[in-house]
Amino acid sequence: MDQPKTIDYNFFHWGPFLYKTRLTPEELEKVRAICTKDSNDYRFQLAGLIKKEIQLDVKKLFPILSPYLNSYARAYEQYAGVPLPGNNMELISCWVNYMTKFESNPLHTHDDDLSFVIYTKIPKELRQEVNETVGRTKPGEINFIHTLGPNKLTLNQHTFLPEVGNIFIFPAHLHHCVNHFQSEGERISVSGNLKITKK
Repeated sequence: MDQPKTIDYNFFHWGPFLYKTRLTPEELEKVRAICTKDSNDYRFQLAGLIKKEIQLDVKKLFPILSPYLNSYARAYEQYAGVPLPGNNMELISCWVNYMTKFESNPLHTHDDDLSFVIYTKIPKELRQEVNETVGRTKPGEINFIHTLGPNKLTLNQHTFLPEVGNIFIFPAHLHHCVNHFQSEGERISVSGNLKITKK
């Protein structure tokens, strides 16, 4: 039998830069400490079908977020081959979502240049619910979607069941949504929008 021919090739990164890592336990506790259910209701600014979406203080969150923004900028330059179009990031807005069963976040984008999401709590039974779900759409997952057209021979979506401490940073124009779930408990996430500027 003939051996397969060896062919040298290149392949290329394509589309938006989606960054994922994990906060340290100490940083996660700092994020949890600034979350509240008693601050300003922020639902009028958001797409979510969620009863509790609360505005957070950008001045308290930014110092925790800052090292990850620097990491994102370095990783972006490695990914794209060019630096970000600016050397300064400003946190414009941030909020916390207290998602419970049957709530969801429809397909949407954000304002400004970059967005992020940090997960501080996931229902204990959610992973089991995911494992027992038949079909390609899984409860409680976040879906990042690059294009909405036909996807034959094209990778246009990344889907994740988040874990506590995960942080995603991504271009604000990247479509994303969160599927509803039926498990008891809260799926708590902190999100926000950033503007890239030159000092």
